[in-house]
Amino acid sequence: MASVALSEAEKVYIVHGVQEDLRVDGRGCEDYRCVEVETDVVSNTSGSARVKLGHTDILVGVKAEMGTPKLEKPNEGYLEFFVDCSASATPEFEGRGGDDLGTEIANTLYRIFNNKSSIDLKSLCISPREHCWVLYVDVLLLECGGNLFDAISVAVKAALFNTRIPRVRVLEDEEGSKDIELSDDPYDCIQLSVENVPCIVTLCKIGYRHVVDATLQEEACSLASLLVSVTSKGVVTCIRKVGKGSLDPESIFEMLEAWQQHSGAFQLLLN
Repeated sequence: MASVALSEAEKVYIVHGVQEDLRVDGRGCEDYRCVEVETDVVSNTSGSARVKLGHTDILVGVKAEMGTPKLEKPNEGYLEFFVDCSASATPEFEGRGGDDLGTEIANTLYRIFNNKSSIDLKSLCISPREHCWVLYVDVLLLECGGNLFDAISVAVKAALFNTRIPRVRVLEDEEGSKDIELSDDPYDCIQLSVENVPCIVTLCKIGYRHVVDATLQEEACSLASLLVSVTSKGVVTCIRKVGKGSLDPESIFEMLEAWQQHSGAFQLLLN
């Protein structure tokens, strides 16, 4: 995770402010920064989106390609996630510095999409056991200003909403061999339903309180965070604790109450 060096005096200032519900940038503990969402920003993709959350800048591209269904799910397509941490986002990502973070984010995305309610994967099947659509979701971190997981979840959902998949016909001749015909009409396509694609809300424990949408400076003052993803129907697809510190049960219950309020706001934004 990208980090920033703070003096002890700066940390004390941030922590004391959070206890008084007053953050350095003037927000309250449960206030988000302005979210900017722009779709269809990359021309050579099936769908794309760019999200800016404060100084965090995320670009997501989705590429639909034909593949073979997995053996355990012969009637479904599937998603593949790849996360690239640009060296321009922070000097820590130079060389292979961002590989561990990229792997952690990709694994989290696999976990929150590992359910039957997020995406209708059966709609991606072309011919059972033979052909399906594989959606390659590429996430590029352009700038890290804190709260990466929330921003990435919004960008992924917006990019999937923007994704257009060509309509396919399976033609079978007299001998039983099959040919696949793709429509060359750019408007004859399938649009994914993203109603149940989950959004992530990350709550950072700072002192005796928690904040949403933490900045890099606030993350440096937090020893533990709770990451929760939920669909628009209230289905929780993932709960994770991140950070080296611990969370007591009372803190977790308080954070989950705040999460319920803010997850609804994110879903209203993107539905």
